[in-house]
Amino acid sequence: MSDLTERGEIQVLLRRHGLHLNKRLGQHFLADVDVLEAMADALDAGPGAQIVEIGAGLGNLTQFLALRGAAVTALELDPRFTPIHRELMLNRQPDEGPIEFQYLDALDFDYAAAMTMARAAGLRPLIAGNIPYQITSPLIMKILETGAEFERMALMMQKEVADRLAAAPGSKRNGGISIKAQYFCDIVTVCNVPAASFVPPPEVNSAIVAFGRKPPLLNETGRQRLFDIVDAAFAQRRKMLGNSIASQGIGLTKEQVDAALAKIGKPPTTRAEQLGLEEFVALLSALGTL
Repeated sequence: MSDLTERGEIQVLLRRHGLHLNKRLGQHFLADVDVLEAMADALDAGPGAQIVEIGAGLGNLTQFLALRGAAVTALELDPRFTPIHRELMLNRQPDEGPIEFQYLDALDFDYAAAMTMARAAGLRPLIAGNIPYQITSPLIMKILETGAEFERMALMMQKEVADRLAAAPGSKRNGGISIKAQYFCDIVTVCNVPAASFVPPPEVNSAIVAFGRKPPLLNETGRQRLFDIVDAAFAQRRKMLGNSIASQGIGLTKEQVDAALAKIGKPPTTRAEQLGLEEFVALLSALGTL
């Protein structure tokens, strides 16, 4: 098997198998061992870990995680990589963790069931991946909202999205996905990754983001109500919060929102991006007491 952390070896491997990369699927492969190391370290990958990997591609991250002793279920949409995966499996090292490849859309995989099965087997449930830019937000929210009880998740994504996920209150990057993702997880940007770390280089820079699951703050009904308010608040983010929420048809008037803002010590001129998760939860509580 070729060294999947060497740029030249990756290009040779692709030519040998007659593979032309599909830009529509966001096929850019890591050729930087330091970045692969950072991903594995963010997960604390090793024996006793069961990792679902999103977007296996050539299998370079797959192999790297298995060499650490983790068991890996690798998801890949493009079946053209099957011969390369077979080659990888034939050349496995004796101390590698087990690998299983599944060829399907990552949006169709049952992450909740996979994490439950890992826990039942006494393994640490983890998620990793270099995820296609065009499905980043919907994929992350699917994993979080369907209740997948992972211990840690480390994902490579477009830096712009990474900045939004980890955004603090008052930041222009703060948005609905920031609040929702931070509701479920503690989120940390592990490192920035330049385009030159990939074959071929993408047109954007990337970052590795680590997610650690948090206990739920609210019951399911409360969470849905909170997210409805968050969606309404950011629907017209340039408007003051009362106007934006009142315009979205979720049963709240401007007067109610302004009164709730006053109860949590915020002026009626407050805009959505000025509030963080804690303030939105406090706003929900204040609205419930009006």
